[in-house]
Amino acid sequence: MTRTLKAALPVVLAGCLSIAAILWYVNHANREGTPQSICGTKVSRNLSEPLLGAGGKITEQNRVDRKKPEPSSWCEVRVDGRVALSMRFAWHPDAVDPLKVAESSDSVSNIGEPARLVSRYEIALGNNGAISTVQCRTDVGSYFTLTLLLEKANPTSRNHRESIEKFIRTYFPVTVKGVSCA
Repeated sequence: MTRTLKAALPVVLAGCLSIAAILWYVNHANREGTPQSICGTKVSRNLSEPLLGAGGKITEQNRVDRKKPEPSSWCEVRVDGRVALSMRFAWHPDAVDPLKVAESSDSVSNIGEPARLVSRYEIALGNNGAISTVQCRTDVGSYFTLTLLLEKANPTSRNHRESIEKFIRTYFPVTVKGVSCA
C-alpha cells in the first residue's frame, strides 16, 4: 500500500462511519409510525413496535377522557387506516376476575388461550390480547379494567404472546397512575 493510501484510509473510513451513523439516526428518529404514546400513555417504541409492526402511517382514535372517565371508552390505533390495536378502558363498581372474563363465551374480548399472569395486578394474558384490572375509585366506579386486543393477531397462534406480555406489564401500571384513581 502506498503512503498516500495508508494516510487516506482512516479518513475515508471515519467519513463512511459518520455517514452510516447519520443515516441510521435519521431512519430511526424520523420513522413514520411507532408513536411515543398510545391511547394517552407514554410507551417505549421497543414495546409498541412489535404489536403495531414497523412502517406504515399510524393514527389513533382515542375516546378516553382520563379526567372524567366514562363507564366504558375505546381507543383504536390504526396502521395505514386498519385497526391494529384496540383498547377498552372501563370503570365499574364491582371487582372482576380477568381470567374468568377472558374465558367466558359471552366475553367481547375474544382472547385466545388466556392464562393468569403473576403480577401485583390482576392480569389475564392471551395470544392476541390481555385484560388487566385494579381497584381504582372514581365517580363512575371502584375498579378500572383495561382490555387490549391485537386485532391482526391470530387467537390460536402464540407468535405475539411475549410481546403482549411485555407491553401490558409496562403499559398498565403507567396507565393506572394517569386515570384519576382516588
